[in-house]
Amino acid sequence: MTGSRSPHRNVLIALASGIGVTLCWFLLTWHYGFDLADEGYYWYGSQRVLRGEVPIRDFLAYDIGRYLWAAAIMFVMGDEGIFGAHSAAFVYQALSVCVGTWLALWALQARLGTARTIGFAVAVALILNLWATPYYKVYDYGTCILIVAMTVLILTSRSPARWFGAGVILGLAAVMGRNHGVYGAASALLALGFVLLKQGNRHAVLRPALAFIGGTILGFSPTFLMELAKPGFLDALAAGVIEHVHSVAGATNIPLPVPWPWTAEHGKNGWVLWACDVAKGVGFIALLLVPVLALLAMLRKRIAGFTELHYLLTASAFVGLVYAHYAYSRADLVHLALAVVPVLLILFCCSMLGRAVLPVAIGVLGFSVLAVGQDVMIINSKLFGRTMKTVVIDGSTLHTDPFIVDHILASRRALATVPGAQANFLAVPNLPGLYAINRSRMGIWEIYALSHRDAGFEQAELARLAKLPPKMVLLSNHALDNQPQMRYSAIHPVTYKWIVDNYEREKRAPMSDLEVYVRKGSLAAQ
Repeated sequence: MTGSRSPHRNVLIALASGIGVTLCWFLLTWHYGFDLADEGYYWYGSQRVLRGEVPIRDFLAYDIGRYLWAAAIMFVMGDEGIFGAHSAAFVYQALSVCVGTWLALWALQARLGTARTIGFAVAVALILNLWATPYYKVYDYGTCILIVAMTVLILTSRSPARWFGAGVILGLAAVMGRNHGVYGAASALLALGFVLLKQGNRHAVLRPALAFIGGTILGFSPTFLMELAKPGFLDALAAGVIEHVHSVAGATNIPLPVPWPWTAEHGKNGWVLWACDVAKGVGFIALLLVPVLALLAMLRKRIAGFTELHYLLTASAFVGLVYAHYAYSRADLVHLALAVVPVLLILFCCSMLGRAVLPVAIGVLGFSVLAVGQDVMIINSKLFGRTMKTVVIDGSTLHTDPFIVDHILASRRALATVPGAQANFLAVPNLPGLYAINRSRMGIWEIYALSHRDAGFEQAELARLAKLPPKMVLLSNHALDNQPQMRYSAIHPVTYKWIVDNYEREKRAPMSDLEVYVRKGSLAAQ
């Protein structure tokens, strides 16, 4: 094989392939798919930050990182619309894909010539982009890649400066999501234990460990700065943590059964879709099996013989083990996609050990298309013939699920019938995207209601609504995961009773299953 080891060359290749492939993927796919629920949760929150509101304190939200990132880029672009929200995520996606591609090239150690190295980098970048689905979850997906990079820094050096940098990454990851902070800390502890097991010199890691703690505090400092700028934020954050700890088993996700490959029903939807279900199930098996096997192999190897490849393999195994919890907490493709990143990096490393880099990369690419195909709109539409409808949002034509389009059109028609309703309506339980589309503010704190709340919480929310009663209520009283006990009327009975007591349901033929309620005369006079 030709070519010499060149870190600078690999950095350039990683940047070019990561940015280039991600940009092409963005331009190709951003018109496909729209979700009023989870995507609206991200988009609406970013809009509210642009208006001076604070996530968690002023409205139910993820941690502040993604909203601050998105709002900053949307502000620079001068676009708070759907394209601005997509673009902000694209920048983060490009950054994380570049890091993931560079990690793979760093472990490659110039085993290929320049042309084949570029081909490998492009394949890695494309695979990483395929799994970055849906786009608004890239803040979680990309942060997982950064946690792998953090773990590599810990394993490869006893330098306090590098461990400080690793700590900064962990702190920033926690700003993106407290779960990433927990997973990252667990990965760091596993890496530290591995170093002590292999080298045994505890004093050699004391200074680096202190530097790591200092870096973590610095990386997490935006959280403290937010409290200085917006008092009350830390109290709201602490209340959220306490609520999470006191919740049932600390669960934040509604569980789903794991779609093991042997549960896929062949012939029900055709053999191709059956293969997609099998591939997804194989992914859930690989989440634990691949990291465990990789770690067992690395424990048997003397650390003196470690190369970059072995360090990346070990780091990915640690991160893969801890992030598997996320995937199994709600076993669907969205959660699998985040946790599978370390497994992909392990497979790339194994291909280098077996000197079958490009064939394995192509195989992983094919597997990835099957595994994510039913959830990536453009693949499902173009390859599998999924039926979609089009809708225009902020001047952009989007192709998405028919029921989403029906909800949007039904809401537009309904809001147009009542003067002022577009600026003052209530849409529940999981329709924050309607507020983002209409540039309006939701009158309650819980913008995404998918869990049971006690009567006291509901009464506090109703007190907020009483200050400016909505002129219209849009209700999707669906049964989440086909569980009747998860209907809005069941999980928020006090608010539901308030709606039916004070609002009258429209009788005209609906355009969707969205229930439309208008204020009764007694409330309208307020």
